[in-house]
This record gives sequence, C-alpha cells and structure tokens, in this order.
Amino acid sequence: MPDLLLELRSEEIPARMQRKAAGDLRKMLTDGLVEAGLTYEAAREYWTPRRLALDIRGLTPRSKDIREEIKGPSTTAPEQAVQGFLRKAGLSSIAEAHVHSDPKKGDFYVAHIAKPGRAAEAIIAELVPGIIKNFPWPKSMRWGPASAKPGSLRWVRPLQSIVCTFGPETEEPVVVDFEIDGIRSGNITYGHRFHAPGAITVRRFDDYVAKLEAAKVVLDADRRKKIILADARNVAFANGLDLVEDEGLLEEVSGLVEWPVVLMGEFEQDFLTIPAEVIRLTIRANQKCFVTSRPISPLEGEMSAKPTEGGAVPSSSQREAPPSALPGISPSRGRLANRHSPTASSWSPTSRRPMAARRSLTATARWCGRASPTRSISGRPTRVICRTSINCRTQRRSSAWT
Repeated sequence: MPDLLLELRSEEIPARMQRKAAGDLRKMLTDGLVEAGLTYEAAREYWTPRRLALDIRGLTPRSKDIREEIKGPSTTAPEQAVQGFLRKAGLSSIAEAHVHSDPKKGDFYVAHIAKPGRAAEAIIAELVPGIIKNFPWPKSMRWGPASAKPGSLRWVRPLQSIVCTFGPETEEPVVVDFEIDGIRSGNITYGHRFHAPGAITVRRFDDYVAKLEAAKVVLDADRRKKIILADARNVAFANGLDLVEDEGLLEEVSGLVEWPVVLMGEFEQDFLTIPAEVIRLTIRANQKCFVTSRPISPLEGEMSAKPTEGGAVPSSSQREAPPSALPGISPSRGRLANRHSPTASSWSPTSRRPMAARRSLTATARWCGRASPTRSISGRPTRVICRTSINCRTQRRSSAWT
C-alpha cells in the first residue's frame, strides 16, 4: 500500500503552538481523505520549530466507484417538485431519469448516479491547498508582495516550502503536484539553518527522517525532550549538582531547537542574593534555562549559582532546597530558632499571653487553685498548672485559696 509524506516548512513556529498545530494537520487531512473515499492504516504527526510533518501509512491508491439511486417524485407530481428532484440528483433534464413502477404508489422517477473512483494523488492535491489556506492558527500573518491581494495566503510564519510524496515502498514515489500562492510542492527540504542549510532530496518518510538526522535535525519532539533531559542530568551530575526538573519548560525548550546541545553556565554571586524562587522564575521565563541546586545535606544546603542550557536552552533539577536553605542560611539553625528558642516572642501552651508577661509558676498555681499533688519549688508548696481553661475558671470560683 502507498504511503504519504507531507512537510510544511516555514520560519520558526512559536513553541506553544507546535504540538496542537501538528495534531490539527493530521486530523484535517485524514478526515478529508476518508470523506473522499480513501482509507489508511496509520497516521502520525511530527513537528520542529521550522516544520510540520505528517506520515500516513497504507493509504489506498484510489477511491472506490460509487453507484447510487436517488428516488424522485411521482410522474404526476407538479413541475416544482420535479425541478427540485433534478437539482438534487444533478440532472439537466427529466429525460435523464428512469421511471420505476410500484403496485401501490404508481410510477415515479429514479436517478441512477455513477461516480467513478479518483486517484489518491488527485484527491490529495485538492485537499492540501484548502487545508493550508484554512488552517486554524491562533495567530497568523501575511508576507511578501502577494499579501496585498485579497484572500492571500496566511500562515503563522512565512511558509517557505512544501514536500508531498506518495507511493509504495517497492516503487519510486511520485510528487503530488499542486501550488499555493507561488509555492509549488516538491521533494526538496532543508536541514538545520546553520549546521546544514543545503537542500535535501527526499523520497519517503524513512528516507526523510534519516537525511534530516544527518542534517542536524531531530524530527521527533519527544526524542528531543529525552535528549535534553538526559544530557542536562549528566552535566549537572558531573558538576556535583542536582537538576531542578521542569516539565513545562522542557516542553517549551524542545520546541526552540531542532538539534539540542546542553551547555552549562553560571551567574555572578552578587546576582544570587535574592530569594531562590525569584532566581528560578527569572531564569525560566527570560532565559529559558533550567536551574541546578546543590545536594542538600542534613546540616547545610544552598542554591547553586549555576544554570545549564541546552542548545539555545539551559538545564535544571528536581530536588529543591527548603525556603530556609537560601545562601548563607542553614536549615538546621532555622528549625532551632522556630521550635526551641525561649525568646520573648514565644507563646505559652496554656495562655494567649507571651511568657515574659506572665507571673512565676508559683503565682500562676495560686491563681489557678486547682487541687493537685503538692511538690516543692524553692521550698514552698505549689500546684501543677491547669491546661484546661474551663476547669481553670471553675476551680477559680470554688477555690478558697488566694
């Protein structure tokens, strides 16, 4: 069965639009093929910053012949009903219709419609230009001299070339020929903008992927993500750091490069005195870089001053330091100050007043007056502090000891 390869190459597509655009292209084309009477075995979409690609396997080479009958009105029906029947059946005159008889309903008109099958190349050449002109980009633009004409082509970024080949594995595929606003389909594409800018002649999908890989283009976005994440982890580990992983940033970065290469850089310490959350947000939003952190020990932890970047990208890690683990602050000292320091701002478990404002333990016991085993504090009898406010009030009213 023949396979179809389609590539739409343009200037850089925003990363946030790529995945949905590739899915829309697959759905629009496969739905159109099925409506035209073709079937296929599998279809998968691919995308990079500069191209949307579609691989359709097992596409039938020709649509089936269609024969159908359209039943019309009675032979005695008024002229208006007869004219409606002719328009529906696509007949020029009633003489082209056949007359059938029914014992109960009498004679009536029937149109016999025969539609011969069409070649898949003709169907594809008709579908793709319409899909390109009506593609549902969130934002699109016009460019060049043709943009001044009404109804000119609109695309998310200037469209530069179209690859469309069709054919079985055992034969040489053919180019599905069509043109849209001066851009004619062919079998020529281009590799990485800087590493391999020369033209590449492709035949079918497997050949297309291999030649792009040799031209420094990784077509599969999920594979680019795996390369970036694995290399970023390795670079961070080699420098004694942990990568602060970020799935959203990884998705965006994989849409910024066609040939990912992970690099590591660092910032001056003077720029890292701000809170760690601000550092991570700034590097993520403005530099599109990942962040690294030093491994956290039980006694000390601090944010690293080193971000890493992949291609035009940086790199990062999952385990983050706690809020107290900022540069120069030990997490263990922070816990001690919060939990155990008997400062004047500490609060008593039995009162809403600060400890420094309360009376001595003996005076508190006398105020409470709750009966309890006697013990000695500085040689004087006393009672244990009552921890229940209701009992305290009750004991205070009934106590004769002041």
